[in-house]
Amino acid sequence: MTKLLHQLGHRYQWSLTSIKEDSAGDGVIVGPRYMEPSKVADIPYSVRSRSIFDPQFFLPNTAAGKLREYSFFPDILSDGFSTSEWSIDSASECADRCLEFQLSMDFEAVVIPTRFYEGMPSNFITNQERQFVHPFLSSVERLGVDTAVYLQLILTDQMLKDRPYRTEILNWITSFPELSGVYLIVHAHNRTKQNADIDLLIGLLSFISAALKRVGMCIVIGYTNTESLLLLCAEPDAVTMGSYENLRMFSLRAFENQDGSTPRGPNPRIYIPRLLDWVEYQYIGAIARVVSDLDDYIGNDTYRVRMFQSSYNWHFTKPEPYKHYFKSFSDQFYRLHSSSSDTLVDRVLAECRQAHNDFEMLREAGIVFPSGSGGEHVANWITAINLWRQEEDL
Repeated sequence: MTKLLHQLGHRYQWSLTSIKEDSAGDGVIVGPRYMEPSKVADIPYSVRSRSIFDPQFFLPNTAAGKLREYSFFPDILSDGFSTSEWSIDSASECADRCLEFQLSMDFEAVVIPTRFYEGMPSNFITNQERQFVHPFLSSVERLGVDTAVYLQLILTDQMLKDRPYRTEILNWITSFPELSGVYLIVHAHNRTKQNADIDLLIGLLSFISAALKRVGMCIVIGYTNTESLLLLCAEPDAVTMGSYENLRMFSLRAFENQDGSTPRGPNPRIYIPRLLDWVEYQYIGAIARVVSDLDDYIGNDTYRVRMFQSSYNWHFTKPEPYKHYFKSFSDQFYRLHSSSSDTLVDRVLAECRQAHNDFEMLREAGIVFPSGSGGEHVANWITAINLWRQEEDL
């Protein structure tokens, strides 16, 4: 069964409340960028024991936000991280401290961190092994870790689209008997609000299914948006949902030292399950004029009711749009996931076709959606699933 995890970030309490009050989601992926150690410890054991911790070593020389409060973060541990000066002793101490913290919090698995590399570097595997993989695996043995061990990977769109490179990564990760699974993050260039890159989606589906079929390795996919539903077709062990966009598509910006400027906030959007998309709230009235029953599209949870009161002041920092998303998306996810493996792909395709047809109907009725919230991705999803299915002979 694929689990649905919350990718925690700045407004992490919204996710924890959603799990507790609405049974939306099965656990969380904890991110220290926004949570000091004491706040991690405050997460109920019933949630932590179904969750994992992301050490977020993406930029090991930059301790952004709360990362500076973790003694195992490379830049803090070494008082200024440098690849050339990262010694065996430093790497071993880093691994021991990081794993001991994860073990003390009783997470479902421990995670070996990764750092980000652009493009398709030829020394990707060598660098990952030297800096973190081998030191952490040695620490796993030294500490007698008896819980599941996941290797974190950030793979770029170029890596996943290139079959030989993708196969090399698969051969590498499946060569470690100590590993139980992979916590995978995808970094895509020129990413739109929804992942609509057909070749990338096929590569990702193929990566998931190959790892599962080859050695039964667990696969957790982080920082996913609505494409979590598409990824259900390959039946990974977990996918994610998040509040703000930086938790639904991976970006290094949150892990860089900021210049103090505050970026302009986005227009408030609401997730519409039947359309498989987030739509700007100003379009809700237009959609209501065209469809017979708006509840068939958006649902009728308490957050939706609250947002549609005339006194409600829409703003992207308010919790209701995100709690509605957590509730409605998780209901949609569990409904699709209740399908048997034999019918799952067909059910996901049917959901996509309905969304595509509904968007066409809304356009024909005169609604012109702005770029990024008009369902442009859905046709690409259908294409990606069809072509992947042919390649997998499903």
